[in-house]
Amino acid sequence: MSEMEALNQIIEDIDDQLEDKDTVRELVMKSSRAIRRISKNVIQDIHRGNECREDIQEALEEVSKIKSLVEDHPELYHAGFLRNGFQELAEAHILWSMANDEDPKPPEELDITPSAYVLGLADVVGEIRRMVLDELAEGNVDRARRLHRKMEDIKNMLMEFEYPNALLPIKNKQDMARNLVEKTRGDIANSVRNERLIEKMDDVMESLD
Repeated sequence: MSEMEALNQIIEDIDDQLEDKDTVRELVMKSSRAIRRISKNVIQDIHRGNECREDIQEALEEVSKIKSLVEDHPELYHAGFLRNGFQELAEAHILWSMANDEDPKPPEELDITPSAYVLGLADVVGEIRRMVLDELAEGNVDRARRLHRKMEDIKNMLMEFEYPNALLPIKNKQDMARNLVEKTRGDIANSVRNERLIEKMDDVMESLD
């Protein structure tokens, strides 16, 4: 075999490898999109008070499928497009655990990366704020305060992470969590003031009767 024939064989082998990796990548992206879709639905169902344990299990099955697919291509497991799906799953799982008073599973039990787990946790802050506002709309200030404490606890956990963006791009989410916690604190304070004002007005009206 001449040197050119040997080189040509090498190139053909590389092409086969890349074609195989591209096929796996397409399948992995499909599962990642499914995980994101299911996770978003889970979050909506949590807010609506619907049972969604089976949906979370479906998302975990997609993760298992991905893990099997990337067995020969481990670099794909840490690809950016996978992190988005893993992050959505972490957010849905943690929020579901909190809503059901269950201990959340760590990332290794979910088969997702630690960085995706932390980023998903950061997004939970916004979802809890949504719950706080729902409780305030119903006049449940005590429940809103308990949820706000959970927001603050998560924010404090997030502030422990100080790593370069290449390792954990969390700075923007830390700033967002801090802002949401303070904004929600203000919402609760305003709700309490309004409630007291209404009570005083009721007392005045009663005294005039």
